[in-house]
Amino acid sequence: MRGSTRDELLKELDSIHKQGVAFFKKASDLLQDTSWRTDKWGVCDRDEFWNMLDSNLQKKSQSIITNIVKIAPLISESARLTSYLSQSDQIDLGHAIKGMRSSLRLCQYRFWEQEVLHDEGHVLGVRPAGQTDDEGIRPDKAMKIFEDCHRRITSIVELVNPVTIEIAEKNITITGQKTATIQADSAFIMMWMDQGRPELEDVYATIKRCFKNFGISAERADDIEHTGKITEEIVNKIRSSEFLYADLTGARPNVYYEVGFAHALSKKVILYRKSGESLHFDLAGYNCPEYKNLVDLEKKLNIKLENMTGRKMKKNIM
Repeated sequence: MRGSTRDELLKELDSIHKQGVAFFKKASDLLQDTSWRTDKWGVCDRDEFWNMLDSNLQKKSQSIITNIVKIAPLISESARLTSYLSQSDQIDLGHAIKGMRSSLRLCQYRFWEQEVLHDEGHVLGVRPAGQTDDEGIRPDKAMKIFEDCHRRITSIVELVNPVTIEIAEKNITITGQKTATIQADSAFIMMWMDQGRPELEDVYATIKRCFKNFGISAERADDIEHTGKITEEIVNKIRSSEFLYADLTGARPNVYYEVGFAHALSKKVILYRKSGESLHFDLAGYNCPEYKNLVDLEKKLNIKLENMTGRKMKKNIM
């Protein structure tokens, strides 16, 4: 949205709202006479209703989600720069964007604040803050959530100063966040690649499987179809992928460069390394857990992704 204005942002939100309502109505018609499964608590699996949709409706939903993700950075940065919008407003905006996205996947986004557990004045522990979208919901309920989230986002955009939007757009352009659209549920893997080391393919397969467990499509440089320079394609993938993973095993210069580029864009990178591998000084201050073997890596990465996405790991995925 080059040269965006507040009116253009509101217009884009209105278009997203209309597309979303049309999607939910079609989904409701399709699922009208269907039955569904629940657990003993009456809760549906995250993908229960999503898997009932035909491919055209799923693609439509993903298209709307992509449009939301495309304008989310500008809205968030504009809200951050608006002095009379508090941190609570910014947090609510983030929850509303995530809630809208989850509703389009026919699942419910929930979050909770940190809670101190106590009994008669004695502190028993602390329940950490968290979020999840593990419960599947029918299209009619999802549409109500979608419309509420749209209203909350719109009300914040209406309060943003038009000049602030211009500044926010410049900030985002400078940091490179707008040079590519963020692709929802995508991951780019940065790691050592060497045809003479077949064990690296096993590492790659393990990482890719972990992302797939959470509905995330992952790839690395040699998976990319390209017509230009491969380095340009890698840069674009770093910019556009929702998740970034780097295995620092082998201390490959290109991997360190790619991680550094991602950090320059203010993007978080999931870092891991094989046991015994040392870190270069420029990443020594970052959290980079070690793994003993592929079983250990898979266990740790699954837990990491469960915490990051708020989703439960899918079972029996090959």
